[in-house]
Amino acid sequence: MAEIGPDVDPGERGRLTVRNRAVERITEAAALHAPGVHRHGSGLGRLAGRELPRIDVDVAGDRVRADVEVAVEWGRPLADTAAAVRREITDALTHHGGLVVDGVRVHVAAVIPPSAQPQRSVT
Repeated sequence: MAEIGPDVDPGERGRLTVRNRAVERITEAAALHAPGVHRHGSGLGRLAGRELPRIDVDVAGDRVRADVEVAVEWGRPLADTAAAVRREITDALTHHGGLVVDGVRVHVAAVIPPSAQPQRSVT
């Protein structure tokens, strides 16, 4: 096998294919990284796979569009939270997936009341 050095054209080094499921996982992790966004679902919803966030991506070559439904904690400004989710997803898909993001639509599907918010412990 021939040595591949830095002087070889990147197009001749090989190919990278990012599958839709990988793009969905990157998108989900990025959405949950945004402040105020939580994983959310009820008992039957979790069993049926209807837990939030819900992700739908369309990948065409190196371009992607994402539709994301999230649950936001009570008291967060929804427009600011949606913008933060959009930024997190765009950054993650660009840096981790090497993709060009054509659009990210964020839908706030649930607002989590204070009593139902997951408790975070500080260690």
